[in-house]
Amino acid sequence: MRGRKKNKRTGQKAEFTGLLEQDENFYFIAGYTDGGFPYGTTWEEYEAEQRGELIKAIVAEGEPMKELKLTKQQFQEIVDAYDMYVEGIESFLNIETGDVVTLRTFDRDEEDEELSEVIEEGFNEIYFRLPKRESDDGYTDMVDFAETVEDKKLQSTLMHILSGGKKIFRRFKDALSSDSEQLERYYQFVEEQNRKRVSDWLESIEVKLILE
Repeated sequence: MRGRKKNKRTGQKAEFTGLLEQDENFYFIAGYTDGGFPYGTTWEEYEAEQRGELIKAIVAEGEPMKELKLTKQQFQEIVDAYDMYVEGIESFLNIETGDVVTLRTFDRDEEDEELSEVIEEGFNEIYFRLPKRESDDGYTDMVDFAETVEDKKLQSTLMHILSGGKKIFRRFKDALSSDSEQLERYYQFVEEQNRKRVSDWLESIEVKLILE
């Protein structure tokens, strides 16, 4: 039995209290499908992330960080790969060149097999698997953005959407679409958050980002 507290679903909408909605399968429930099934971050994914944080904490402090010089376009390609999820496709960053390479996880051809061997030989030394933007990151961004909205009526609408229910992400954007300026500001806000997360990830693998 794992020593953690779980919140069982009661069939009611979760109130927006700043706490995560959880159940026995999901550490964080971002929303529900049309069929009423939850989606978000599972306990296994959360625990794997925590193990990764522990590994980072015990990395030897004396090792100098590797410098990675990137053009703005190269950095944007990394951010775009982080923000894009395509089933069956994994992205890797070559920390020597700054290039992002993609690898199919099934139905591979000869070129994929050759690339897979190259990545395997340099895995976690030259090639690092790019993390994917998690649904709970998206939810956090919506909450943080909503708190910056000065229009109290719109802010109230956004907070009500974030309190629970189905299709939270779509309903949030639909609410913002009534104000094109706020919608554009939201996209810029999310982009900046993605850039920060990618920068933090690079730091976590002992790579110092230098934008040229």
